[in-house]
Formats: sequence, structure tokens, C-alpha cells
Amino acid sequence: MQAQEAGSTDDQLRRLAAEALGEVYFRDNGRRAHGLEVELTDLIDLEFEL
Repeated sequence: MQAQEAGSTDDQLRRLAAEALGEVYFRDNGRRAHGLEVELTDLIDLEFEL
């Protein structure tokens, strides 16, 4: 939300979301999938709930 409020572009927001998703879900905070790169493309809507 801070990045969006700071005026980040859609591309920047997609990169931030991909990095966060990759770190937490796929790389499990460094415990697996080392070096995995995540890229989000062709998104229409993406919503996260904590």
C-alpha cells in the first residue's frame, strides 16, 4: 500500500508483489527454491488478504 500511495507504477507494483510472493510462498523465507525468480504477467486483478 505504501508503494502505491507513493506513486509507484503498475510495473513496479507487479515486481514488488512477485518478489513478496516468491519469498514467502515459493522460497519459504530462504528455506527452499533458492534462486527462483517469480514474475507476474498479464494481470487484471490481484488481491491479497492477510
